[in-house]
Amino acid sequence: ALVHPDKPKRTGRIGNLFVFDNLGKTEVQEAHAGEIVMFAGFPAVEIGDTLVTNENGGADCAEHLPPIAVEQPTVRMTIGVNKSPLAGREGKFLTSRMIRDRLFKELDRNVALQVAETDSADRYEVSGRGQLHLTVLIETMRREGFELEVGPPSVIFLENEETGKMEEPWEAVEVRVPEEYMGSVVD
Repeated sequence: ALVHPDKPKRTGRIGNLFVFDNLGKTEVQEAHAGEIVMFAGFPAVEIGDTLVTNENGGADCAEHLPPIAVEQPTVRMTIGVNKSPLAGREGKFLTSRMIRDRLFKELDRNVALQVAETDSADRYEVSGRGQLHLTVLIETMRREGFELEVGPPSVIFLENEETGKMEEPWEAVEVRVPEEYMGSVVD
């Protein structure tokens, strides 16, 4: 069964169970604590769901884990159909439908990404955790044969709940280095 603190319990049957083994995966009949697994058979599994046993009506099952929060995007840009005079010379996937399908397919495995439709039928707003996150997506799509027009990145400002002011996102980091390298790290 799948349990989540904010949703009703969903029952089902696991069709296949895989354990990750080095660079591949191996199908197994059972998994043990600490193993990283992949399973098939439950539709619509989301981040924060906990898989538990349903034996004896779930009476012996463990408590659900507290759900993790996926960090919100910090940068957005538009991705759309290439409209330049040289369009169609490099890629094989050129239409807005192909680009749309690929972007929404990416949401299945890239949980920090957000894709939204825009007023234009051939352009989509893509938000991610930073420029590198979005650059990896764009380069992957380019290597797959997509030809894209990419807009400039812009920061996603959020309202500070305490002050009510709009602020840009920031990350806190702690770096511990030997004293002789301190100047290089601070600069």
